[in-house]
Amino acid sequence: MKIYIKKNTDYYYPILYVFKIIEKNRNLEFEYVKKSSDADIFFDYGKKKSEDFSINFFKHIKSNPNDLSHENIFPHSLMIYDEKGNEDIISTIFYLINCLQELSISEKDLDRFGRFKFSQSYQYKYKNIKENFVEELINRFCEKYSISGSKNKSRFFISHDIDKIYGSMLQDSYWALKQMNFKALMIIMMCEISKKPHWKNIDKILSINSRYDIRSTFFWLVNYGYGKDGVKNADYKINEEKSLLDAVIKQNGFNGLHKSSSDMELDQEFQKGGFNLPICRYHYLKFSCKNDWDRISKSSITFDSSLGFAEHYGFRNSYGKSYQPFDIKQNRPYNFIETPLNFMDTTFDKYMKTPVNKIADIVIKFYEKNPENCDISLLWHNTYFTDFKYNSFIDEYKKIIGFIYENKIECVNAIDLINENKLVWP
Repeated sequence: MKIYIKKNTDYYYPILYVFKIIEKNRNLEFEYVKKSSDADIFFDYGKKKSEDFSINFFKHIKSNPNDLSHENIFPHSLMIYDEKGNEDIISTIFYLINCLQELSISEKDLDRFGRFKFSQSYQYKYKNIKENFVEELINRFCEKYSISGSKNKSRFFISHDIDKIYGSMLQDSYWALKQMNFKALMIIMMCEISKKPHWKNIDKILSINSRYDIRSTFFWLVNYGYGKDGVKNADYKINEEKSLLDAVIKQNGFNGLHKSSSDMELDQEFQKGGFNLPICRYHYLKFSCKNDWDRISKSSITFDSSLGFAEHYGFRNSYGKSYQPFDIKQNRPYNFIETPLNFMDTTFDKYMKTPVNKIADIVIKFYEKNPENCDISLLWHNTYFTDFKYNSFIDEYKKIIGFIYENKIECVNAIDLINENKLVWP
């Protein structure tokens, strides 16, 4: 397929970027030609037979990038239209995949931790948080032009955020007392006396994962105590827990940075932790596309997995695959890979109040609905691998990884995702 996009225009790089995304999506390469007469598809606004697209959308990005709210872009439906009223699939993909709705946020759009609220999103308005809508748009575009290529079977990226390892004595004991479970209380006390706190369970996680042939990623906090906005960072000191990180490496797992709520730069925290990979996820998902993608880009971090709503599972950017976000200020992709977070245990527990015995079914059905072209990111904190307060959650986790194992579904790691998703950029 030969593509022509007119250079030196507001739309050249954004449209080129979308075609690069389609190349990765379909495992193919387009040929980019220098003359529209040589092209199968061409973008030259105002010219006869040019592909339909909204010139005003790209002018708006150039002139007013901080005014891209979904209320303005999608007032009536989840589609951008050109000046003649035709659907503009390419521009819609560009807007959705890069979370441009989050560039125009105000205080009302943020929760008390400074996170973009699900209730302020187009996903909430149009009730499509569980829809891989960008994939649907790519399908429509490829069908229109008989673009074939191939798709990959969906995979899982499994990770564990290590926020607390010394909280079991307080929280599990309180649970045991409420339940009048004195046997559990005694076990918890014995764990503390023997200096084997119940939440200091990295060996247990590694053993469970090893049983199902899963290599997972552990994200660690390097700052102790309370951080900004009242967020509690680690209840452990990273330099005193090196044996836990070494155990992960010994079992062929991966360690990365859990960016704390602090004023420390990413590279300062990364160096403090001495991690083996330049990968991260923001603690509490206290993360802003508008600000933190720039910070990641200026650091040595090459992989992030913070892009998810705390309040609801699904697709925060309406896309299932890992990808390089686009920097609209520099007119080029950022230099890191983003793997959006689809599922988190605390989302089900603290926000959605989902019955515990329904969680695994939700994750499995999500996979079955999206069997191709998804890197499904699943986060299960170490605190949910417990026999006490969260004792039912471990069973749901085992159901999920049992499903993965029995169906021979691939589990990928950050290295795989970085290597697979780097865009070839001019």
